Amino acid sequence: MIKYVSRVFINNLLDQTDIVCLIKNKIQLKKKGKNFFGICPFHLEKNPSFVVNSEKQLYHCFGCGVHGNIIDFIMYYENLSFLESIESLSNIFSIPIPDNKSNNFKKIYKKNNIYYKIILNLSFFYKNSLFSISGEKTYKYLLKRGFNLYIIKYFSIGFSPLFWVNNILNNIKTIKILHEKLGILKVDKKNNNFYDVFYNRVIFPIKNIKGLIVGFGGRVLKNKNPKYLNSSENNIFHKGNELYGLYETKKENNIIKKILIVEGYIDVISLFQFNIKYAVAILGTTITNNQIKKLFNITNKIIYCYDGDKAGIKAQWKSLKMSLPYLVNGKEIKFMILPDKEDPDSLIRKEGKIFFEKRINNSLSFSKFFFKQLFLKNLFSSCEEKTHFIYTALSYIKLIPDYFFKINLIQQLGEKIGIINFINIYNPIKYKNKTIIKNNFKKTTIRILLSLLIQYPKLIKFVPKLKFFKSSNIYGLFFFIKFVSFYKNKNMTTVKILEQYRGTKIKKILEILVTWNHMIPDHKIEKFFINLIKKLKINILENRIEYLISLDRKEGLNYKKKQELWSLNKILHKKK
Repeated sequence: MIKYVSRVFINNLLDQTDIVCLIKNKIQLKKKGKNFFGICPFHLEKNPSFVVNSEKQLYHCFGCGVHGNIIDFIMYYENLSFLESIESLSNIFSIPIPDNKSNNFKKIYKKNNIYYKIILNLSFFYKNSLFSISGEKTYKYLLKRGFNLYIIKYFSIGFSPLFWVNNILNNIKTIKILHEKLGILKVDKKNNNFYDVFYNRVIFPIKNIKGLIVGFGGRVLKNKNPKYLNSSENNIFHKGNELYGLYETKKENNIIKKILIVEGYIDVISLFQFNIKYAVAILGTTITNNQIKKLFNITNKIIYCYDGDKAGIKAQWKSLKMSLPYLVNGKEIKFMILPDKEDPDSLIRKEGKIFFEKRINNSLSFSKFFFKQLFLKNLFSSCEEKTHFIYTALSYIKLIPDYFFKINLIQQLGEKIGIINFINIYNPIKYKNKTIIKNNFKKTTIRILLSLLIQYPKLIKFVPKLKFFKSSNIYGLFFFIKFVSFYKNKNMTTVKILEQYRGTKIKKILEILVTWNHMIPDHKIEKFFINLIKKLKINILENRIEYLISLDRKEGLNYKKKQELWSLNKILHKKK
């Protein structure tokens, strides 16, 4: 992956790419006037509220509030990092990334292609080995576990036989990549021969969301530690980013209403065999931030379904804590508590699909599981213990972005601990979310001017040179003057302006301003803007005059400031 791209290249990329063309290949869009409308890919909806503006090269959803440029869309739709999305766009639109000191993208891309090719060929070898004489015991083991031939082939399950490496591999380059880059081959210090880290294990190929095999999981046939083994981290495999079964889940469902998160490969495969085709498995002991983001990009509901033992409940509590920052309006997490000593694989085989799905539908809501676990972990017999408990509960609740959900949880907390009007005592107003801020974001002259400039950058030519006084108390005036001077005489667009402030606090404000509908006909925008600039100039003069008059009353004015006051009054009189 590239490590750096210049601002010049990003602006060039934004100029040469077309957001409508890109999104049309992902979702259906219908043109209405200047805009294109479609079903939002980031939340479930029946009526299209997702708008793409070809002129501004931006998208916005009136349902869930997501918005951004072509880079943002690729980032969230494909679950890529910023630099990965730049790489992806450069490939889609055939815009070469210039060489830089940090890396050469073309070389890296070629290298990664080699890794994917080698790992795919290895997967074919594992699959064929399962159905050979060496894999006979493993194949019988899978049948004994209840897997049919169709599901074995569907998930490309394989087997790694003993001592295959030196007998089959004679390509030095391939051996080197498998050893040094992918970590699948190791060297036996006794005889200096290579061996497969997955030898004598059932092999489960791990696919990324695009369907490319990026790594393997291996399971022993007998009780031996480690029971499960994953590929080591490398250029194409990061276990904290991948979810086993996610590609298959996307493949089987046009709309994914919910996703069941389980602990192991076997659980996913068993559920799919019983026609529950919306299960994925984490590849570690707990879910990661990247995995949660990836899942919430394709569904609104996550159900944690771990083993029915103490370790499983502990893992669910960890998952709850990891999920807190992602509980925005419309996103939901639930918890499926299995009977003790049961896992999804064993339970669905005992109960069948109908009863298992009843359990899914009866999963505990976030609030029920949250308070149940909190009160199990915290028993208080004194005022001090009760106070500590309250602070512990609130420390979790405050991490939730959804303002109204927070209010309801705090209210429930008060009821459970027996404090009347706890919501009023605590006053969670300080945790208002973006929606509340957006609704209370007042339309001042400066903000309206900024909003119009961002939406119609060509208006910048009508902004004269404005003087900034240190005594000015017009909020945002300094930023406005600085903004205008920076972008004056530059070929700027709405999308470039927003991109310039990526990763800053200002970008959130600008994103609100760019969505403001001023209800002004296009042919009147220019005149309205010019009149607003005149109003601002008058405000600046009036503000300075008020300051000078106030200063005169307090300590008197010297000759220079008296001349300034007289001059400003004269200018103001002419303007009015």
